[in-house]
Amino acid sequence: MANRYGWSAILVLAAQGLPSLASAQAPSSPGAETAPPPEPPTEAPSSPAPPPPPPPAAEPTPPPPPPASTAMLPVASPLRIEGKDGSIRLGLLLQPTYEALGSATADGLNNNLYLRRTRFMVGGTLFGHFEYFVETDYPNLFKANAEGMKQSPGLNIQDAFATYKPLADQIKLDAGFMLPPLAHNALQGATTLYSWDYFSNSFRSSDVFHSLTPSPVGRDLGAQLRGLLLDGHVEYRVGMFQGLRNAPVAAMAPANAQVGGQNFFRVAARVQINLLDPETGFFYNGTYLGAKRILSVGGSYDFQDNYKYWAVDAFLDMPLGPGVVTAQVNVAQWDGGTFITPVAPATAIPLPKQTAIMAEAGYLIAPIMFSPIVRFENRTYASSPTAPPPDETRYCGGVAFWPFGHNSNVKAFYTRIEPGSPDHGYNQFDLQWQLFFY
Repeated sequence: MANRYGWSAILVLAAQGLPSLASAQAPSSPGAETAPPPEPPTEAPSSPAPPPPPPPAAEPTPPPPPPASTAMLPVASPLRIEGKDGSIRLGLLLQPTYEALGSATADGLNNNLYLRRTRFMVGGTLFGHFEYFVETDYPNLFKANAEGMKQSPGLNIQDAFATYKPLADQIKLDAGFMLPPLAHNALQGATTLYSWDYFSNSFRSSDVFHSLTPSPVGRDLGAQLRGLLLDGHVEYRVGMFQGLRNAPVAAMAPANAQVGGQNFFRVAARVQINLLDPETGFFYNGTYLGAKRILSVGGSYDFQDNYKYWAVDAFLDMPLGPGVVTAQVNVAQWDGGTFITPVAPATAIPLPKQTAIMAEAGYLIAPIMFSPIVRFENRTYASSPTAPPPDETRYCGGVAFWPFGHNSNVKAFYTRIEPGSPDHGYNQFDLQWQLFFY
């Protein structure tokens, strides 16, 4: 009896466990329903289910690629020799140019093939605190004048100055032959101009300081302090230059005669506010072709005796869309007063009071390195007892192709010049190729 009841209990227990065992081991087919799990006992409530894992973090958005103007632009390496205590660097600038130029008083176009600039450059450093820069120029080589005579002006010293940097970029002392601190366009290097040349009015006072021979455009000899403050957001330049040396004074009695050159020197100063990147070199660029983000405003003042000059300017050059937008405007006024007056018609030029507005703007289409550019200039004279030259307006448009940036480019520009009555308007066309390295 015991065995019979014992085997019966075993069979009952086995029968009760088979369904759960089968359901645990049998794989479920797609779409098959499964029995719900048994409800938990009421006396032991289940713990809350753990929260679902957070979704995977999104991949960070990669930064946009740099503008094509900086990513694709080749830049020539300078020819440099490095020594223990200093360095020397060599450069060259050639600007073969074709020009067709009309006249305000005659008909027709004067055609010229010439070298606008032929420059050799040398610069470098010494002991980590000194820099130097010297360049020569043979300007307008073989350009024919209105009479058809080709010019061979000779080799000039264009720039020659040394710089002492006792406090890096914050304090620099320049001494030598250089560009005084005038408006932005008048401080740009000829190698990095946006158009084919400077504004026609940037150096209106260039030849009025009584040089025996025409001086290199805009230069004067002197010394200046310059530097960058507040992380480069403020630039200052202030200098003293030769300017105009007064003539000797003869007298009836030799004891009362006065030697020339006793007057005080010319003083010029400039402040520029750099809202974005600073312009750190001695020469500004006409465009940085996307290598910098420049937005600046500046002001300059230049005087000697009662000659005075002032200028304000704004400059924009930064990547935008698939290229680079560049624009600048300079407003300047010159007044020679009674100080800069002609001493002889062949040796001096007067400087009547006049104001010039100069502007240019363009856009670099970086994928093809091509820039359409427009320019505008207007010069007006103040009334004076003697009739001043007629006012003048210039409308200009052109293109620049930058396959190798400033190292090699081609520019073509058309200019319409309207000098005002009694002269008539005339045309100018310039086609220029530049080859440059430094």
